[in-house]
Amino acid sequence: MNREREAMLDSSCKWEAGAEGVDAPRIAQMRYPPRAVRRSIEYINANFSGEIRLKDIAAAVGMSMFHLSRTFRASTGVTLHRYLTWTRVERVKALLLDSDQSLAVIADAAGFSDQSHMSKTFKRFTGTTPRLFRRTRRSHYSALR
Repeated sequence: MNREREAMLDSSCKWEAGAEGVDAPRIAQMRYPPRAVRRSIEYINANFSGEIRLKDIAAAVGMSMFHLSRTFRASTGVTLHRYLTWTRVERVKALLLDSDQSLAVIADAAGFSDQSHMSKTFKRFTGTTPRLFRRTRRSHYSALR
């Protein structure tokens, strides 16, 4: 029974490579994620721009930090921290394409501590820098209009 469950989780909850090489959680494809996982994701999506700690998420969900961490990882295949970071990187990508704000302002709006941290994390997730991402995607995006 455990092997069947693990196989299901492996096939439906791991990260997949996106069009630009970015890993994205397959949370939407889960059949019945536990209520705590859904509530954790809702909490992260609503509060990612601020400082979020594991104990804040656990309190909002009504579970211990350790149990929530294990449940989230077992259900999604990724840690809470990785999901939070992925959410912030996705917000940075949207802001890079839709605004002319400086990278420092974008870093603050996405919940990163500073521009340097955002740039390092962004490059680790996407393989490119925020500035290069903005330049190449905007030129591609404007050509499609």
